[in-house]
Amino acid sequence: MKREFFTALEKLADNHDNEVVFRDGGRIRKTWAELARDIDRAVGRLASLRPEGREFQVGLIGPTSYEWMVLDLACLKAGFRTIVVPEFLTGREIGELFREAGAEVVIADRSLAQRLTEVDAPVWFFRSRGATPAQDDFDGLDGVEWTCTADRMLDHYSIGYSSGTSGKAKRIDLTFPAEEQPAKLGRAARLAVQYYRYRTSFWSRKDNKLFIFMPFSHLQQRTFVRLALMRRIDIVLSDALRCVPDLVVEKPNIMVSVPMIYEAMATRIEQKLQQLDHRQKAAFRLYLRLRINRLGNRNPVKRLFGRYLFAKVRKVYGGRADYFVSGSAPIDPRALTTFYRVGVRIYEGYGQSELPRIISMSSERNFRIGSVGRPRVPVRIGEDGEILVKIDRDELADPSVVTYGQDGYIHTGDLGHLDADGFLFLHGRKDDVIVLDNGKKVYPATVETVFPELRAENSICVTSFDGQRITAIAHWPAGRGGREALRSYLAEGNPKLADHEKVTLFVHAPEPFTAENGLLTGTRKLRRRRIRAAFGEAKLERIDG
Repeated sequence: MKREFFTALEKLADNHDNEVVFRDGGRIRKTWAELARDIDRAVGRLASLRPEGREFQVGLIGPTSYEWMVLDLACLKAGFRTIVVPEFLTGREIGELFREAGAEVVIADRSLAQRLTEVDAPVWFFRSRGATPAQDDFDGLDGVEWTCTADRMLDHYSIGYSSGTSGKAKRIDLTFPAEEQPAKLGRAARLAVQYYRYRTSFWSRKDNKLFIFMPFSHLQQRTFVRLALMRRIDIVLSDALRCVPDLVVEKPNIMVSVPMIYEAMATRIEQKLQQLDHRQKAAFRLYLRLRINRLGNRNPVKRLFGRYLFAKVRKVYGGRADYFVSGSAPIDPRALTTFYRVGVRIYEGYGQSELPRIISMSSERNFRIGSVGRPRVPVRIGEDGEILVKIDRDELADPSVVTYGQDGYIHTGDLGHLDADGFLFLHGRKDDVIVLDNGKKVYPATVETVFPELRAENSICVTSFDGQRITAIAHWPAGRGGREALRSYLAEGNPKLADHEKVTLFVHAPEPFTAENGLLTGTRKLRRRRIRAAFGEAKLERIDG
């Protein structure tokens, strides 16, 4: 894998067809040949900061940007180890992580300058946007000669961190897989089958386009960039604030996103379906009755119905959803159903940053609404509902970051179940489950899906302060009615819940949960412990007034 990726980086210089698109004031397009020049320029600047006689450990932090991607690829190509810290952490946390990992220099987005005062290592900034380079401007550095070879690339190429939703962010050591051995007959046959499936799938098309808007500090996003470069897939960079309009304009067909984006789009799709005229609604009923939505995207019958029925619907998501994946947290099955009705499969993936392989992933062949597919590694369910997975210690860069049971299975801390056909379903984090005094269990993520308007904005956190009653901590804008509108909305959702799940108390949060105020991770997951602590002394109000 390492040598294959180095070869892909070397070939960028001759590629004037593929491109990276991003926004910086306006829409900017860079060919891969231009990307190659930017990477080599960054290599020279990084090399100028390198200490003699030892491996170079480069801290890297900032929101998703073209410059961030270039720096990461430059470190990979040059053989410098990156230490990637989530940008949403506090200044103290950022400083501690860089210090513990041994960062010798930190390259940071200028927008984070105020949060890096506790970093001990020298800090150089990119995206400074100044007319005259500042003394600490990375782009103002004079580069030096540095020869890049596959042998110089590090097997242990990066140190990353988990999102820290359950406490302190865990260190994750990232390594390239071992080099493939010469193919034996059986393995050659398997590779031939895989190649045939690749050539007959959308992956081999020349118009593929990858959409990235989640933080690069999340391991998955960087993995998809490498996949794109190796398979000649165009890349579009966005961010959480403008990702939906960029989807419409750029029309990507490959994306990994958090559930809230799909749930928000599903709400808009439902609105568009309500606007169909009576003839279109009749055709839509026929479309569903004949199960045309289940056909492949290239099927001519499906495409004919799609042009007639879904012209406005497709504008919601760009219209080319070949491989849209939801991960990071359970998604509302109603959102999946909405997409499926209009012929789009949203695949669900399940894994953990600490593990070297995906645990489970739904696919065209293994698709079931609400399931993350059939597991790709041995999985069993513990007595308490915890998902246990079997991965050998030798495969882990650092086995100490996971918990092994006596039977050799890893305790994931996630709850779920396997159905009779072997499909895996997730229920939420074990630490998040609310066990009431009467012994009944409440899964906060399940309760939160009943309130889609709040969940779409990640503005609701379900908890219990007394072990008897369920409380919703939520934000509702003053312009839309504030506290009283929130009370009414929560009351409207309660009939959809079991008696022990009903929300009886609420706290009206004065502002939304964001990564900036420390209540969301960079991938927009709730930091439940912090939210609970932040509102532990707040006044609890009854839903019934």
